[in-house]
Amino acid sequence: MSYIYFELANLPYSRFTMRKFNLYAFIIILAAFFVLLLYKAIKLPVVTDESITAVNFIQYSLWDIIMYTNHYPNNHILNTLLTKLLVNFFGNEQIIIRLPNILFFLVYGIGIFRINKAMLKADSIFFIPAALLFMANPYLLDFFGLCRGYGMSSALITLSISYLVTAYLHANNRHAWAALILAMLAAYANFTVLTGWVAVTMLVLFYFFVTGKHVWQEIVKQWGMIAFITVFYVALIANPVIKMNRAGEFQYWTSNGFYKETLLPVIDFSRSNSNLIPDTHTLTWLVFLVIVFNLGYIGVRLIRSHFDLSVVKQPVFTTTIVLLMTVFINLLQCWLLKTPNLHGRTALFFYPMFIAVAVSFAGIVLPLRHKVLNSMLAMAIAFICVFHVADRFRINWVRDAWQSVNTFEVLNYLRSDSDTEPVTFEAYYYLYHSFNYYVFTGKVPWLKLEDYDESVDMHTRAEYYYIFEEDYQMLEPTFDVVQHFGENRLLLKRKEQQHALRTENK
Repeated sequence: MSYIYFELANLPYSRFTMRKFNLYAFIIILAAFFVLLLYKAIKLPVVTDESITAVNFIQYSLWDIIMYTNHYPNNHILNTLLTKLLVNFFGNEQIIIRLPNILFFLVYGIGIFRINKAMLKADSIFFIPAALLFMANPYLLDFFGLCRGYGMSSALITLSISYLVTAYLHANNRHAWAALILAMLAAYANFTVLTGWVAVTMLVLFYFFVTGKHVWQEIVKQWGMIAFITVFYVALIANPVIKMNRAGEFQYWTSNGFYKETLLPVIDFSRSNSNLIPDTHTLTWLVFLVIVFNLGYIGVRLIRSHFDLSVVKQPVFTTTIVLLMTVFINLLQCWLLKTPNLHGRTALFFYPMFIAVAVSFAGIVLPLRHKVLNSMLAMAIAFICVFHVADRFRINWVRDAWQSVNTFEVLNYLRSDSDTEPVTFEAYYYLYHSFNYYVFTGKVPWLKLEDYDESVDMHTRAEYYYIFEEDYQMLEPTFDVVQHFGENRLLLKRKEQQHALRTENK
């Protein structure tokens, strides 16, 4: 395979070009991932947090959504607004509520393409392997198929960084403004990305300082416009952020340090217990080495140029500094506001930010003269990425909502097992919302779902009860286990004696 890739890279321009190969291959890969996400969105049942958005939040007025009338953190505002829009046009269907994030995967693809084109050039043999590095994260892919804000925000911050890179690289003011607006939208899709927005804003301010060439009137004008936009944006998000903070909605995780709470989990979740990729701590060292190398390269270039600010135009500066500034702002936020460290999905946007840093690193060290070695390395990276997705990406499972993935199986069992309608059914509170979506949208008219209850209801009158295994002891006198789902969920059915007594009482 490496020999074939090497031959393609060296065919005459009239017969073939790497530029065309990279373009067509990228489109095919992006389309393949898009179809995979679309299929998963159809097959996977609506999970707990999605249901809260699709049943509750989209029922609010636009003003209530924007002003956070309900301070529950699952209201990712941009996602809620887009979901409400599509539901109003096409109805509350499973694929419709997930469509905004699926479409934003294409936005993510545009950001990837722009980053790779700026850092590696469109005819680089590493163009496709680098693109696969961005996409081959099963944990991130999950959120492009769910009705939540995490995939959307990751796509927007990636596109923002791509415009930040080209703004510096080509001294393009419009791209600087695009980077700023996209970073705002990224944070509006998920407030944990506010740290990324602040970092992008600071780099846009610095961009206008560098390109202003000491024409202070022009610099002050640009900075004034940024200040005006920032004040408007802060006013827009102030009420939601204040409400969430007062209600303690930022306190879901712990404060054991950025390394332990943020960096390690993002890498570990991205690995997804891979059978091929190195362990989490080895990858962490690689992250540090790449960042240290980039900083060393920037430092050497600055010293050799006698601190000529033209050095900052290089993508390696833009990507590395925006990542480090985001980390620093996050640490400052944790220290000043006493908020816990970002963790898991709330820190997921760091993944594409770091891959952008890694691609800028590759743009420095990989243009080697040994074309066969380049081809072998490119094929190795591509193979690892494809194998990782094939091995770890699952159609009927998501890491952050595994409790809800058996909803269709439970419904099918209830439908086939019961002879009467409606089938009375109760689900323990964290398992409840997935079923509630299908009841709310009229997909299961034969099912009567009991009211939401955050405790095990010892006196339920339901015929069936869906619970975690650890709670069965409390219901054992009244219910029998009829089916196991996953590793720790049980479907219970009222015992025959209890059923007969309940029937008589009716």
